[in-house]
This record gives sequence, structure tokens and C-alpha cells, in this order.
Amino acid sequence: MVAMGAMCPRAGAQGFGLSVIVSANSVLVSNSPTYTINLTNLTGIGLSDVRVTNTFPTSVQIINASFSQGTDLINSNVAIFDLGAFLAGNIAQLTVTAEPTAVGFITNAVTVSSVGITNTASTNVVIQVTNLVVLADLGVTLTGPGQAVITNDLMTYGVAVTNAGPNAAPNVMLTNTLPAGVISISPTNPSGNSNMIFNLGTLANGGNANLQFTVEPTNAGVLTFSASVGSSGVTDTNTANNTASNNVTVIGYLPGTLVAFTNSSQAYNPQNGLVEQSITVTNIGTNAVTAVRLVITNLANRLYNAVGTNNGNPFVYYSAALNTNQSVNLLLQYSASAYFSFTNGQLNAFAVPLPNWTPPPATGPSTNLNISRIVQLTNGDMLIEWPSTTNRTYTVVYSDNVLFSNAMIAPPAVVAPANRTQWIDYGPPTTTNVPANTGARFYRVYQNP
Repeated sequence: MVAMGAMCPRAGAQGFGLSVIVSANSVLVSNSPTYTINLTNLTGIGLSDVRVTNTFPTSVQIINASFSQGTDLINSNVAIFDLGAFLAGNIAQLTVTAEPTAVGFITNAVTVSSVGITNTASTNVVIQVTNLVVLADLGVTLTGPGQAVITNDLMTYGVAVTNAGPNAAPNVMLTNTLPAGVISISPTNPSGNSNMIFNLGTLANGGNANLQFTVEPTNAGVLTFSASVGSSGVTDTNTANNTASNNVTVIGYLPGTLVAFTNSSQAYNPQNGLVEQSITVTNIGTNAVTAVRLVITNLANRLYNAVGTNNGNPFVYYSAALNTNQSVNLLLQYSASAYFSFTNGQLNAFAVPLPNWTPPPATGPSTNLNISRIVQLTNGDMLIEWPSTTNRTYTVVYSDNVLFSNAMIAPPAVVAPANRTQWIDYGPPTTTNVPANTGARFYRVYQNP
């Protein structure tokens, strides 16, 4: 092996002085060391056709060559220099720059010949090609849905990839594995198999990448969603966190007999620009239900306050128990430019587990905002207003006490239309009861990540 900038021993050749200097004795894959060949005519006579052949193994690609005299011919890993007339005592300098494509030791063989003499000269230069050791701790977590999942619901879950360092990790690959009986909605899965593979590129030390997947489970049962992360260019210091999984239980609707019907005509609300209509849901069964899901079918307009979709149909929740023979009124809000035809046959009420609307802690990733205005409207509804960023999403949280000891999210999340946003608490389905029927109600607003 030749030290950087050091000269090889002369290959005494009774006619030529030959030495090779290499720019580095150890390089990384895809680096490009340069070899400088010095040749002296010590024969005492002029030679007419001196040829220098520079040969690398096939794992090396020559990318450049230069010479002080003559011509050259390059063929992949071989460079041939024809020096032409080479007078006695003359010195020629040749350079070859090459790029190794694999790790290991590479040998550059240099030979000199001429038809004018029988002696030749040769020498070998060996250098080491290595990979830079990249140390990183790649990790992945998988967060399941917050609510119970019913067959044919659109279900969203999150996958977070992190790099705890100490180095940046190149070419990070994430594999998201879907269980059988699950259709990928977003992102789509063109391959059709269970593995969805994503190249996340380079993840900096302390960096992260967050992905959301929306799927539709078509069968009931316990479904295992899993994810794994890795990089071929990384020595992972902790492989225990390279995989994650989450079991999601998909169920059918619970037992219960519920009916739903319209109890008002459609009305345009100039305060929010929506068409609104009140729906009554009644439990006509013999047992109480823990919560209600109202699914609206064959709807041509967007249901603005929907919190989910089942089999392509939007739905809302009444997030409280409904006893036998008890009724509740739910306000449906539509994004519609005009009143439209609607029948009771489009209303389908089902018993479901109680949704979990527990808000994130104030110290979590969300930002608790100052509410600039709270006003009780003449109809008893509560209007709140806060400064916002256009198109950012916000979560409203409400409670019956100032300590927020029993706080609940008021779904769905609010998309800010401007730099100030107004939101109206009108009761179910967004909150569990009408504000006018409560002793007190307190609010918080969180800016979502």
C-alpha cells in the first residue's frame, strides 16, 4: 500500500525509471483518487514508440486521463498511453483519475514497453476502498385510530419515523404493511400487495418524518398494522425500535333499535354560510345504547360537520348514552348553494361504542390559543372567536368547569378560512348538549400540528 503522496520504489528496468504517486491510500466508494505516473527514458537512446498501460480491476471506472506527450486510449478500466518519440533522458508525466464502485483493496498495475528494447518496466499500487461508517438510531412508531372502527369505516392511522443520530441517515426506507382485508385509500397502493414502501431520503440527526395512512377495513376482527424502517447506508445503534405494530379491532354495529327522522325544514344560516337541518334520533329498543352514529346515505352535498365516512357515506356521533324511549336532536350542516331534496330514508342510526374525545394535554404538540371573544347568541348558542392562520386546522375543547377536568373535543376539527375564525357551539352532534341547557361551559382552542 502506498502512503498518500508517497512515491513507489523505482522499478529499475535497465531502460526506464518508473514511479507512481497516488493522491490517497484509502478512499470511500465513489471517491476519485488520482494516480500520477512519472516515466524517464534511461536507455541512452531515443525510442520511437513507448507504450504505458494502466490497468485497474473491473470494479474501477476510469473517469479522466491526461499526459504531457503522446496520445491515450481509455476503455472502461484500462488506459493506454502512446508516448510517440521518447528521447534519451526525457521525462513524461501521465495522470489517471478513477472511481471505485465497491469496497476492498484495488490494485493499479502499470507497465511500460517499447518495440525498440526487450526490457519492460512495471509496478503495482494498492489502495483500500472503504465505506464511511454512518451511525444512526432509526426508529418507527405506529399510532392507531382514536375511535372504535366499524366495518367499512375510513380509518386513519399515523406512522412516525425518527433519527436519534448521531449522524444523518441517507436513503431511509419505510415499509408499511397492511393486513388482509384492508383497502388502501390514501396513499394508494398500486402494487396491490400488503407492503407499501417509501424512500424518505436523508433524515438528519434529530429529524423525523410523519406519514398518515387512510384505509378501509372490509372485515371485522383484530387486524395487525405494522411498519419497519432501515437504511442500507447506516449502522443502526439500536435495532429494537426499527419495527412497530398496532392491533386494531374492527367491529360491527352494536345491538340496538334506533330511528331517525327530520324535524325541521332546511334553513340557511348567514352566520356560517351553511344549510342546516335538525334530525331527531329516538331509541325505540328495550335497552339503552352507549352512543349513536347517524349515517347519511345518497347525499349529493357535503356534510360539513361529518366526523367520518363509512362505505362512502358521511356520519356524525351523538357522544352520550341514549336510554330506551329517549330522543335527541342533532343538527346537520351542509355545504350547499341551495336547498335540496332530502328524505328520512337517507337517515340510518346505529348503536356504537362511546367515542373517545379526550383532548391532548396542554403541554403536547398542539398549541393552546387565546380566545379573543365569547358571545352567547340570542338562540342560546355560544360563539367563540380566535386569531388564526388561513387553512390551518384547530381543535375546540369544552368543559363544564374551569379546570377542564372532564374536557372533551368538539368534533370535527376546524379549518381556518381567514386570519380570524368564528365557531358556534350549537349542541349535538358537536357537543353533548345545547349550551343553553348547561349551567356553565368553558372553551379552549388548540392549533393542530
